[in-house]
Amino acid sequence: MNRPAIALGISLAALVLLAGGAELGFRTLAPADASQSLEKLRSYLLTGRPRDYEPRAYTVYQKPRNASWANAFGFSDGPWTRARTPGVPRLACLGGSTTEGGNAQGRNASYPKLLERVLEQRTGRDFEVMNAGISGWTSAEMLVAWFLTIQDFQPDVVVLHEAVNDLEPRFLARFEPDYSHWRLPMQTHPATGLERVLVRCSNLYLYLQQRGGKAPEILDVTTDRSGPKEPLLAEGTLPHATSFAFRRNILSIARSARADGHEVVLMTLPTSPSVEIGAFWRFGVAENNQHLRELCAEHGFRLADADTAFRARSELDAAFLDLVHLQPAGNKAKAELVADALADWVASLSPEDARPPQARD
Repeated sequence: MNRPAIALGISLAALVLLAGGAELGFRTLAPADASQSLEKLRSYLLTGRPRDYEPRAYTVYQKPRNASWANAFGFSDGPWTRARTPGVPRLACLGGSTTEGGNAQGRNASYPKLLERVLEQRTGRDFEVMNAGISGWTSAEMLVAWFLTIQDFQPDVVVLHEAVNDLEPRFLARFEPDYSHWRLPMQTHPATGLERVLVRCSNLYLYLQQRGGKAPEILDVTTDRSGPKEPLLAEGTLPHATSFAFRRNILSIARSARADGHEVVLMTLPTSPSVEIGAFWRFGVAENNQHLRELCAEHGFRLADADTAFRARSELDAAFLDLVHLQPAGNKAKAELVADALADWVASLSPEDARPPQARD
């Protein structure tokens, strides 16, 4: 072997040893809390999409089917079957992250799971409460999910809980009532070639990549925020006319459910009084909450006014994790409000063939 080839081999070996040493050193000295963010970035670069989500044809995105944290229909819940269990009333809760979970305990501390427990404790019979919430979903995705998926399960009760995710489309000046000026299909561009090898094998490479920006969140890759902003944001308000897309979507789901003989509950959204945020956020949530109240008054839907109830109970201020997400105590308060709104319906259920509560996760 000639000298240039030997020199090249030695140089390559030195580079491999140097890279290996740097990787070993980084893994040894990296902060203990760095691994979670690095794994999140690794998942994004390998799949081309935020971890925990997959593209969907009609709801834009959803949980991966049959993942460890989702069921066969892509929701953060236990298994669902279309066939009903005799003697077990079924409820379906649609919404965003405030329905899905929104806290460290996830679905086990979500208001749908706690609603199931509250109803069973009050009655001594079994209930099935389906959690059909997906973080970031607006009423538009809820609408599609109801007509294409959830209505097939024939729930006795439908609970709709959304008032904040529909605001961001209204922050742009060129508003479209289908939110197409803001919502984007999820595009996936996974890493290939040498980069894919580095992503799989090297935490140091991921750390260097992370310095240029963290892995995108789901709304970063499914929305276009680059358009001109709504001028009224500067005044802390929003155009009232752009709120009617939310009202229309909620009413469409509620009317459909009512026409099929289901009970309908609309729940307003409480907000933390202490979180500092743009006034237009609070303005928009209050506007959507008022739409929910008016729909209940005009169409006879059941109202669980969590917004009013939380403002009347100052001890619940400490339950907020941010503007809208709650610790388990706050979600239990929501569950109790929904159960209260359904009290007469629950009392009317036939006691015959009622199943006692079953152990579930």
